[in-house]
Amino acid sequence: MEPAQGEREGDAGEGSVDDDGGGGGGTESRQVRRVARYHTQPADGVVVDDKVAVLLYTDAFGLSMPNPKIQADAFAEHLKLHVFVPEYIPEPPPAELFEPVAPIYPEQYANRSWFTTIRMFFGVITKVYPWLPMLLMPKKQVPLAQAALEDLVQEGYTTLGAIGYCRGGAMVEYLFSNPANNTSLRCGVMCHPSPERATYEGIEKPSLWHLADHDQMFGQKEIDHLKEVFDKKKVEKGVEFECVVHPDTVHGFAARPTLDHEPTKKAFEEANSSAIAFFRKHLLSGV
Repeated sequence: MEPAQGEREGDAGEGSVDDDGGGGGGTESRQVRRVARYHTQPADGVVVDDKVAVLLYTDAFGLSMPNPKIQADAFAEHLKLHVFVPEYIPEPPPAELFEPVAPIYPEQYANRSWFTTIRMFFGVITKVYPWLPMLLMPKKQVPLAQAALEDLVQEGYTTLGAIGYCRGGAMVEYLFSNPANNTSLRCGVMCHPSPERATYEGIEKPSLWHLADHDQMFGQKEIDHLKEVFDKKKVEKGVEFECVVHPDTVHGFAARPTLDHEPTKKAFEEANSSAIAFFRKHLLSGV
């Protein structure tokens, strides 16, 4: 696996201060960063627009896995932009704790007995108990997700796109519905998020949704509701909306795929390549 090409940038608690405003073209300023993050850019250092950036919000496991950094590096290379991955979840849980109850493809655990399933479930609960408040209440992470976006605006970035996976997708929903972000946040991609219905009414910018057809968090009823709400907004207000439901996939396919499962591999590649095209259209159309 290739090493990450970017670097970690600390927050104010680590004494981190930006001296030149990041995307502000070298203007003299000192900005205190509120949220630590991974920052990457094209390997050759050539950025097409220093005032445009992409925010990648990770799933609930944060940067404990290498996947988000690898994906951020890929976005930076393809888009020739700065890409930031905020650490909006302090001390995230290790992903391996959930493996006994989180299938990586449909029917993986179909032959398990009820006894084994229940035993596995309670075994996981006892291990993840410290993280349950975070896992059950996504709104608790919104302030840090918002602060990470505001850090970039204060550093001089004027045009932002956001992509979120799982919990990160919920963060993009909330950020999108916040009127304070209407000027800077131009478009968003949500990959297998939780269905935060309360945010739908406030989302007026272009959005791209990649969903799994076997997702206990975002079932068919929620998919139908999402399409109903946004198809209406599309007709009445011209709000750009696209939703792709990937067959034979489960929650997490775009962030932590099992590449040995062909439908998951295909969905992973399609979701991330379409996100690149989406950002290119909405962030770089004038470049």
